[in-house]
Amino acid sequence: MLRLRYLTLAVALATPVSTPAGADENWSLCGVPSFEFIEAGDVGEGETRVEARSIATENGEEIRLLGDVSLLRRDQKLRGDEVVIKKSTEQITANGNVVFEDASYRLSSSRVQIDNINDRASFRQPEFELYGRHARGEAEQLDRIDEFRIRFDKLTYTSCDPGDRDWHLRASELEIDEASGRGSARHTRLYFQDVPFLYLPYFQFPIDDRRMSGILAPRIGYSESSGGYLSVPVYWNIAPNYDMTATPAWFGRRGLQLNTENRYLFESQRGQLDLSYLEDDQFGDSRWFQLWQHSAAVGYDVNADLLLADVSDGDIFDDFESLAPRYKDTRHLERHVSFARSGATWRGELLWQNYLTLDAGTAIGDRPYNRLPRLSFDALPPPWAAGIETPFHFEFVEFDRDDSVTGARGHVVTSLAWSSGNSWYFFVPELQLAFTDYRLDNNTADNSIYRSLPTLSIDTGLVFERAAGAENQWLQTFEPRLYFVHTPFEDQDDIPDFDTSLNARTYSNLFRNNRFTGADRIGDTSQVTLGLASRVYDNESGDELLHLRAGQIFYFEDRRVSLDGLPDTASKSDTITELDMWPNDRVRIAARLVYDQALSEVNDRDLSINYADRGFAANLGYYFSEDVLEQALVSMVYPVNERWTIMAKYHHSLRYERTVENLLGISYESCCWGLKILAGQTGDVADEFTETDNSIYFELTLKGLSKAGRDIDAQLGDAIPGYIPDF
Repeated sequence: MLRLRYLTLAVALATPVSTPAGADENWSLCGVPSFEFIEAGDVGEGETRVEARSIATENGEEIRLLGDVSLLRRDQKLRGDEVVIKKSTEQITANGNVVFEDASYRLSSSRVQIDNINDRASFRQPEFELYGRHARGEAEQLDRIDEFRIRFDKLTYTSCDPGDRDWHLRASELEIDEASGRGSARHTRLYFQDVPFLYLPYFQFPIDDRRMSGILAPRIGYSESSGGYLSVPVYWNIAPNYDMTATPAWFGRRGLQLNTENRYLFESQRGQLDLSYLEDDQFGDSRWFQLWQHSAAVGYDVNADLLLADVSDGDIFDDFESLAPRYKDTRHLERHVSFARSGATWRGELLWQNYLTLDAGTAIGDRPYNRLPRLSFDALPPPWAAGIETPFHFEFVEFDRDDSVTGARGHVVTSLAWSSGNSWYFFVPELQLAFTDYRLDNNTADNSIYRSLPTLSIDTGLVFERAAGAENQWLQTFEPRLYFVHTPFEDQDDIPDFDTSLNARTYSNLFRNNRFTGADRIGDTSQVTLGLASRVYDNESGDELLHLRAGQIFYFEDRRVSLDGLPDTASKSDTITELDMWPNDRVRIAARLVYDQALSEVNDRDLSINYADRGFAANLGYYFSEDVLEQALVSMVYPVNERWTIMAKYHHSLRYERTVENLLGISYESCCWGLKILAGQTGDVADEFTETDNSIYFELTLKGLSKAGRDIDAQLGDAIPGYIPDF
């Protein structure tokens, strides 16, 4: 009867910065719902039912239907005052109150002409509604030119309620070409509150998933350090397997910055090259950033990975937060090349890795060593008879750093372990042998050092269960655990510290056989760790509701191996207590305490409480680490009503009595558009928060069309747990 498959795309994508056709939108605030097409279930597949007050024919060639005419298929409906059908030419002409409907759209017109043989149709003064997008519009003329092309003359399009045009789009001509997957528009104007704010004399846009070049959503904002901000990304579809996004960005106090993101994809490799350049008027010099990421399958099941990054100065990521969010608060910029291959029970890797220290004032001793190269191999063969396991680790590293001890380190760890257990206990004894060989330059002691050390460990525990709660609705466990470790002493003061530090003070690290990370120190010890844990589960859902654990190490002798040359004479470690609690699906509580019994004081204490329910979110946090930090934060998302939402975050350093990050935002949503405004104050951690940057950003969303401004949702999602954007 009628085939206008791409009418929906024609009007929905008539914009240079359209959202995906399948994007979810919230239309609950609209007064008039989208129409819903109901299939005619009593009409058979492929059949057409014709109804009219009167039917006339001339020689059987022309059929004239008059009065409340209805042509009905299961998935299409055509109604009008008069319909004329010419059988030989398969032409249909409908006049007077013509309405056409299918599952995608409803279209009304004063006159419709359809030529099914040539696949043409013409609608005079059509008005249309798009199901699912709450969109509607009108045109002076709509013509289906052929099987692939549709053209609108003097089109108006909006997703607002009838009688409301808070935003709307006008184009003098719009054409859709299904064959090329493109649409084109001439003299397009975009209006908001009847104020035109975008004019394009001509542009093209995609109508399917085939990529094409075009302008993306612009971003605007203001920051105290950079002034006004405007960027307009331009996408260039160079070829099916590589493309580029060029983003000119203007900063009121700095000048024009050019950023490019170049992506490529081949059968066995892919990558991305990011480049940025700016003649910074405020900085007084050129500033640039380069990042190349590449991965490839190079044959024989070997995967290669490349990361190269470079910058003009160490402050570039602070001054341009959106340039590379992954490097926020980065002190050392990593670059590496690696080749890796894995099997079912093993993995090998060859790595070259170096670092660029962003702060030139960083002391040499605080800079990481380059590893040029690092060769590693790890294997875990299948267990032998009776559950005996023999894991193996090998590593060879060449360390390099200016004005420092350098050299090579070979490190081999072999183990013999036996695992036994079932649902109520486990018992795992293990004997580990570590062999390490150093060939050094510029060492204050020997340049050739060899170390071999055995470590014996026994890890065992029990699991008790009981029903809990007034109605036995919970399952509670009690899980005592003992972990014994013995490693003899060997003097390691002559060994430099290439990549070693003390383990973080967490409950899980109490059950490691070495108190140091890396291979430059193997801690001497004779100790036993006592751990107590309890969990609570919901019997009906199986969800974990609580996990409480506490542990402490008891030492039988002093530890003489250290990083600073001083022995540790404490008879027991700090007591570490951790709690994770989920009282219901809306609340999460996490806490951690590290208690120093020798000083009778708490060294570390962390507490976070998160609540989220139906758009409302509230978070409290307190973080303390002795001589390092003390910070408190509170954040909130508060839906005032269905249209207004307030977002806020207060994050303060109690140690420095300065701002870490403060945010205050407000969002307003109507039927067909929404606005977000976010003001922020951010402290610079590198300067102990003595410097702050104030900023304000805007984001305007035209539902069913586009959004423009700063990506506020991404920033709030990182800053406020539980934040879920409404639009």
